[in-house]
Amino acid sequence: MQNPVILLQERGIRPSIQRVEVLRYLMGVTTHPSVDTIYQALQEQYPNMSRTTVYNTLELLDSKGLVLTLDFGEGFLRYDATTEPHSHFMCNACGQVTDIFESPKGCESMLPKGYVLKGAALYLHGLCNHCAQKK
Repeated sequence: MQNPVILLQERGIRPSIQRVEVLRYLMGVTTHPSVDTIYQALQEQYPNMSRTTVYNTLELLDSKGLVLTLDFGEGFLRYDATTEPHSHFMCNACGQVTDIFESPKGCESMLPKGYVLKGAALYLHGLCNHCAQKK
C-alpha cells in the first residue's frame, strides 16, 4: 500500500491526521464504504473526528483525483480509492459492490470523430454469486 502522506503531498494537500486516516482507511478496504461507514470505523480511534470532516475530506480527495465517488442511487454516496479506470457491479440483494477491471467494449466507437476517451464509468446491477446461489 502506498504511503497516504506522500500521496496527499504529491497532490498539494496538507496531510492532516484526519485526511491521512480517511485516505489510509479507504486504501485498506475494497468495500466501497459510505461516509457513515468510514466515520464509524474511525470513531473509536479518533473520537473528535466529525462526519462533516469525513465528508469534506472525501470531497477534497475526489477533487484531487485520489478517490472516486460512486452513486448507486441508494440515497448515499460510496467511495473507492482505486482510481484506475474500472466499472462496478452492485448486488441488488446484499448491496456488495465489486470492482470490474474489464473495459466496456465499444465505448470509443460510440464517440463522435475527434473525441478522445479518458475514462468510463459503468454501473452493473444484479445478484452476486453468493446471493444467486440462495435464490
